Amino acid sequence: MTKAKKLIEVAMPIKEISAESVRDKSIRHGHISTLHLWWARRPLPVCRAVIFASLIPDPLDEQCPQAFKDAIQELLGNDPLYAPYPDIPYTAIYDPMPDNLRNRLLMFIGKFSPVCQANMLKGKNTASKEQLSEGCLIKWESKNDKVVLTKARKLIWVAYNAGQNPDASFISLSQSFDAAYQAIEEAENNLYSCIDRHLETNTIKEKETALQAAIDCFQKQMPSVFDPFAGGGAIPLEAARLGCRSYGNDINPVAHIIEKGSVEFPQKYGKPIRYTEEEFRRIYGKEGIDMLIAKGISISNGIIDIPNRLSFDVEYYAKQLLAMTEKEVGYLYPADENGNKPIAYYWARTATCSNPSCKAEVPLLKQFYLANTKSKQIYLSPIIKGTDIQFEIKEGSCNLDGWNNRCNLVCPCCGSITTTNQLKQRFKNKLAKERLLAVIIDTQSGKKYRLPTENEYRILSSVPANQTRPTERMEVGNNRNFNTPGWGIELYGEMFSDRQICFLNALINNLLKTKVYSEKNYNKALLTYIAILIDRIAIANTSFGVWHTGGEKLERPMGRQAIPMVFDYPESNPFCTSSGSAINQLEWLTRYIDSESHTPFYSNLHNASSGEKEQFSAKSITSVVTDPPYYDAIAYADISEFFYVWLKKTLGNLYPLNFATPFTPKIEECTALKHHHNNNDTKAKRHFENKLTSIFKAIEYQTSDIVSIMFAHQSTEAWTTLCNSILYSKMNITGSWATDTEMTTALKGKMAALESSVTVSCRPSERSGYGSFKQVKRAIEEKVNKEVEKLYGLGFRGADLLTACFGQAVSEFGKYEKVEKADGSEVTVAELLELAKTAAFNALLKGFEGDEYTKFYIGWLQMNGMGETDFDDAAKFTRIGMNIDVSDIFHHHLLIKDGNKQHLASYTERITGEIQGTSISDPLIDQVQQAMMLWSKENRPKLLRLIKLIGSEANNNFWRVLASLKELLPDGDDLKQVSGLLANSEELIQSCQKNITGQATQMNLGF
Repeated sequence: MTKAKKLIEVAMPIKEISAESVRDKSIRHGHISTLHLWWARRPLPVCRAVIFASLIPDPLDEQCPQAFKDAIQELLGNDPLYAPYPDIPYTAIYDPMPDNLRNRLLMFIGKFSPVCQANMLKGKNTASKEQLSEGCLIKWESKNDKVVLTKARKLIWVAYNAGQNPDASFISLSQSFDAAYQAIEEAENNLYSCIDRHLETNTIKEKETALQAAIDCFQKQMPSVFDPFAGGGAIPLEAARLGCRSYGNDINPVAHIIEKGSVEFPQKYGKPIRYTEEEFRRIYGKEGIDMLIAKGISISNGIIDIPNRLSFDVEYYAKQLLAMTEKEVGYLYPADENGNKPIAYYWARTATCSNPSCKAEVPLLKQFYLANTKSKQIYLSPIIKGTDIQFEIKEGSCNLDGWNNRCNLVCPCCGSITTTNQLKQRFKNKLAKERLLAVIIDTQSGKKYRLPTENEYRILSSVPANQTRPTERMEVGNNRNFNTPGWGIELYGEMFSDRQICFLNALINNLLKTKVYSEKNYNKALLTYIAILIDRIAIANTSFGVWHTGGEKLERPMGRQAIPMVFDYPESNPFCTSSGSAINQLEWLTRYIDSESHTPFYSNLHNASSGEKEQFSAKSITSVVTDPPYYDAIAYADISEFFYVWLKKTLGNLYPLNFATPFTPKIEECTALKHHHNNNDTKAKRHFENKLTSIFKAIEYQTSDIVSIMFAHQSTEAWTTLCNSILYSKMNITGSWATDTEMTTALKGKMAALESSVTVSCRPSERSGYGSFKQVKRAIEEKVNKEVEKLYGLGFRGADLLTACFGQAVSEFGKYEKVEKADGSEVTVAELLELAKTAAFNALLKGFEGDEYTKFYIGWLQMNGMGETDFDDAAKFTRIGMNIDVSDIFHHHLLIKDGNKQHLASYTERITGEIQGTSISDPLIDQVQQAMMLWSKENRPKLLRLIKLIGSEANNNFWRVLASLKELLPDGDDLKQVSGLLANSEELIQSCQKNITGQATQMNLGF
């Protein structure tokens, strides 16, 4: 029997997903990204939406089980919250959305709030938190909302079980869901209401077994979701949240530990626990009682109720560890005479002037500000006497040039220049030094800065220099992520000052002495979080952080996937209470545990490379959702090695197999880093492509249904690689969607709205025979034409629409083993994508009544936005069924050349001496942009005369072009003028008809 298409193959609420995904990047407390640094995690909203839509059928598909249709009607159909838009708010025309089951599902996934809808129609912004309606699945506030999650889980349950038993009714499936979930809740209540359940009695073991059996019984009737590149854990987290059997692989041991702390331990162990007072005091002592008081937890009838055992214990044992360490090395961070503890110390590396007659020891400062905000400017003012350099701290503006000019030392004492190469040699010879320049204190009135005291210098001189340091070597061949080896800093142990390494050594030594009195598996979870805490502390306590003068805060290295060389740095005081302190790092951990402990479902994690067919039996996985690496975009193994070094010290005994090797696994990683392949770029790329294909082949073998792949690149090369890997693994693409998942403020003014990621849906499929190019071309054109018509009605425009068409085009291509042209040559994926563009363009502009120039402008904006493109793109574009020459395009200033690049001209770049748009015979785009210019200059008389000539009726093409521009233009001045004209269109039409008499008989308006 033919299966119904999944929702992800048919439609997705991508505008809503994009809005919440951008918001997701700014959410902090309790978010997965705050547990431990990892790179390129997908936002939670897009993960949740893709997983959900990959598991449920399209209710308008003829093969959709009736039980699932009834489920939508029952759970969503009568709730006005999920009623489709009366007028799609992000299109420029009146676009009512039909009230059908598919659109109800889309609104459940994500729907703009009434306030946001109204603001969109008015061209106003809405606060990110208020953009989506309450009750939407992907909204941050829904992640622990029992009502919303129950709807989602029940819809998945019905879809999965009705797919296996088409005759099952919604009522019977709903009842079985309720019974299975109620069994979990009853088992949880039976276990968590027990007093002193940490004691492993037979009764407790029976109740734990009963709970696990109830969870297993529920999940056996739910689909399985596998992420073969689990990374930071976002996809397994969301699969488990939705109640699915969740599986995640990653070859990197650091990623594996992060996943354990993200998607397994909180869900397993972050539960309530009840202690007798006697037992509590035995375990925690006076310090535990103090914690209870601080948290407002009271003792009632001799019983102590802890809401979350895991977060409580992580906090308790971490604080014990920190207290032990502070007793030992806290004296290294003294308070001043007023009792104020510094929060940070500002250091600079120094080098000797190369002038033999000078030899001044010069701090390598690029600038002198300590604070540089709108309301506060504080800087180090040099006091130079001969070759002696001292400082005082002053307020106000600083106009001094730094002494570090592009890594060349400009001596302030004699003016000599010590070159970069000379400096590097000094560093390599270990002749460079470090100097403490300032101390930073946090007060109620803000940050204060002072010079170091004699006591602070004395204490620094007492810190042992020859301490045990990590001896692991950085990936020297990776110049992009590590430029420190060029400065003689090649070992991870060299990233720390003497005081920093002294503190970290004491912390780890005390950890190894710490005894945790708990069950073996639970003990492992606790110590894993302590190790994660030490990772956080270590990265915040290197000599490679940056003091952000605008925000007056410490920024840790590696946020941008690199450890660059720095010459001045802030040293955090780990024992203060400010940002960057150890206690502050601990708070991020406990908040995350508290945030993600609400579900009973956790992920099954595997620290291994994917691609082994034997991991799962044939067709045993329902769906794969993943975000694979891309060529050399991120050197995961290289940059995560900093954490591997510390985790091996803290967790090597607990996870001996995971940390059995000296370094992170690099050769088998699915990346294309040439320094891992004898600096051979071709070999590196071939390794990546082969590895990706082999993993996709294993996925095809293991998966029975949809494979959804997120890809953060939209170049032709990226699409070609992705499509080839999918097609070679006997899968076929069935849908593709673009989502804006990054904050792209700096780019939005010139780039099309979608620059971030694509999700493609695939199915295992048999490819057979040979297809003729002519036959496939016709099939693609027909399919894309239907897709454009359908998606346009759902509000899809521009790049969104084009990306959706790519998936449909590949699906036709992927039916055949090979597609050949008449001469026998094989059609490539790159050629296919150009064909898809052509088909989409023709479908988009079908029926457009306008001149070729206007047609080109609208079409180019659809495809490329306002951003730069390669020069050859214009020639390719004009071949897409247009009667216009490339030279005409540039002569008419539709495109602006910039070297070997070009961009679409804005109205201010076009409406000049040559291009006026004031004649009735001028191209419509010229007339429209002339109107935009007049509106911007508030030249109402001339504007009304122009509208009288070309736009005196609401259905004139003039207004239709403006509506198209509003839907396609990125934020900026052009969009502002278009929006202003459209918002006032009715009044302008009335005024031009009322106030201008006579008839325009001349061809030119005489502007």
